[in-house]
Amino acid sequence: MARPRWKKYALVMAHTVTALQVPHGVTRKMASSSHLLLSTTPNFSAGFDSHQMDALVLRGELEASLMLASQGLLEESKKKSSKKNKTTSVKSKAPSVAQATRTLKQDGVVRLNGVLSASTAATMRKEILERRAAAFSAIDGGDDWRQYFADVLLKSNRCDLLLPLKGSRAVQTALRELLLQGTLANVLLSTLGDDATLYELAAIVSEPGSPRQPVHPDNPYQEHPPLITCFVALQDIASSMGPTTFLPKTNTAAAHAEFDTVFQRDAMLQKRPSVVALLNAGDASLFDSRTMHCGGANNIHEGATRALFYVSFRNPRATQSIGNIGSKLSDIKPITLRELRTKLAKLSDDTVFDPFDEEQEEANTVREYILTAEQGNADSQFNLGLCYKLGRGVEKNDAEAVRWFRLAAERGGALAQCNLGFGYYLGEGVEKNEIEAVRWFGLAAAQGLAHAQHNLGVCFSSGVGVPRDLERAAELLRLAALQEHPGSIVAYDKVLEEMQSTAS
Repeated sequence: MARPRWKKYALVMAHTVTALQVPHGVTRKMASSSHLLLSTTPNFSAGFDSHQMDALVLRGELEASLMLASQGLLEESKKKSSKKNKTTSVKSKAPSVAQATRTLKQDGVVRLNGVLSASTAATMRKEILERRAAAFSAIDGGDDWRQYFADVLLKSNRCDLLLPLKGSRAVQTALRELLLQGTLANVLLSTLGDDATLYELAAIVSEPGSPRQPVHPDNPYQEHPPLITCFVALQDIASSMGPTTFLPKTNTAAAHAEFDTVFQRDAMLQKRPSVVALLNAGDASLFDSRTMHCGGANNIHEGATRALFYVSFRNPRATQSIGNIGSKLSDIKPITLRELRTKLAKLSDDTVFDPFDEEQEEANTVREYILTAEQGNADSQFNLGLCYKLGRGVEKNDAEAVRWFRLAAERGGALAQCNLGFGYYLGEGVEKNEIEAVRWFGLAAAQGLAHAQHNLGVCFSSGVGVPRDLERAAELLRLAALQEHPGSIVAYDKVLEEMQSTAS
C-alpha cells in the first residue's frame, strides 16, 4: 500500500496482531544499476558490479594470491581436551551445541556436518537446477529477472536463485531437516532465539568459469550479528569448484576497521588465516554475516556446477540497519523461526498438505469474522475491515473495509478509529476529508494508541486538517516515541529543531 509523505514524516495504518498483517519490505545485498551480459545465464539488465567487473575480478585474483599461504580447511569445532585425555574418539565426535555456538560466536563461522540427508540434498539440487532453467526460459520470454533472482557479487556464470516456501515440498523438507532438530536448529535457537525472522531463502549456483569474488562481509559491523546464514552443500565440493573461503575472527570491530582502511587491507588478508569450505553433500557452513568471506573461482576446465542452498535469519537484538537486501521472494510474508518450526512440524511424508498455503485458512478465518462481526463484535469488525483492506481471504475492497472499520470505531475501537482516519486522509473507500481524518485520529490518540498519536502529531506539524501547532505536534510525537513507535523519535526531534529555529 502506498503511503503518503507528510513533509519529513509518514502516516501509518494500524494493524491487528494476527496472521493477517501487511508484509514488511525487505532489503538485500547489492543495489542495481546498468547492463551486464552473463555467459551461461540470461541477460540481467542490472547489477551494481557491471561497470567494474574486470576490476573486481582482478581484485579477487590478487586476494587469492595474498591469502594462499595462510589457507586451511574449514572443519567442525573440536572439544578441548586435557593433555592426559587426548583421544581420537573425542576428536571425531560431532561438536555439541555449546561447542558449535561458542565457535560461531568466537570465529564467526562453524562447520556442521550432515545437516541434510544425502537424499534430501540430491532432491534439492535437482529442484534448484530445474527452477533455474525454468527461470532462464521465463526471462528469455520477457519476464523481469528480479522475480527469480537476487543480486550477487560477480554474476558471470553465478546466480542467486530465489526459492519459494509455498508449493515446494523439496524446500519444505530441507527446512524441516535443518530447523526442527539437530545441532544446526539448536545453535540457531541458542544464538538468536525463536523470535528471529526469516530473512533469506535462496540458492547460490556457480558454473565453471565463474570468477573468484573479492573478500567482503555481508553487513557492516554492528555490536550484534545482524544475520546468521547457513550455506548447505548439495553435492560434494572439490577445490576446483570454487568453494567459499572464510576469514575466521573477522566478525569484530577491529577486523572491520582494519579491512575498511584500504592501505591496510592487503596486509590484513596476507597475515590473517583463512579457511576453505570443502563441504560434502549435506554439510553446512554456518556464519555470522559480519564475517568476511568470498565465493571462489570455479575452474573453467576442471570445475563443475556447484549448488548451495542457503537460509538466513535476522537477529532480533541487532537493531541497526542491515545494510543489504535479503534474497527472499517478495510474497513470503514475515515469519519467525518459531512460526516456521510450527508449520514445518505439520509436514507429513504421506500427505500433500502444504502448511504454507494460507488461502484456505484465510478464507475460513474471514467466514468466522463475518459471523461474529454481524453479531456486533468490535474486534471481528476491525479484523474483517483489515481483511478487506489487504485482500486477505476476500477480494480487496476499500469501501467494505471502511464500512467495517466504522462499525468498530463507533464501538470505541482505537485501531479501527485510526484506520478509519487513515481512509479519510487518503480518500480510499470514502470521500477524502482531512478534518474527519483528524477527528478519528484524535479519538484513537486519546486512548493512547501510538499509531494515532503519531498520525495526529504529523497532522499538527503539517497543518493538515487542523491549524498548525508545533507544540501540540511535539507532545503527541513524544507520547508515541515513548511507546517506541517507529519514526516518531525522528519526527519528534525534527519538530523540536523547527521550534528552536523559529524561536531564534
